[in-house]
Amino acid sequence: MAFKAPHASFVSFALEILPSGISQVMIIETGLHLNPKHPSYNQSAVETLISAAQDYVSANVDGPAFIRLVSTQNGEI
Repeated sequence: MAFKAPHASFVSFALEILPSGISQVMIIETGLHLNPKHPSYNQSAVETLISAAQDYVSANVDGPAFIRLVSTQNGEI
């Protein structure tokens, strides 16, 4: 099942390979600003996206998994 959520523009998956084991990584690109100090930061929208991603991972990914949000906006730092 594909992940669909407001503010998610692209989703991909990767593997994180460490000496301790392999974990799946869900990478979500978003048009949201992720820097809380940016004037356009929308905490509610970011939290909603995180919650939707966590729900998706819980229902669809077996084993260890991480979620990575990546902003497509300029001027994050």
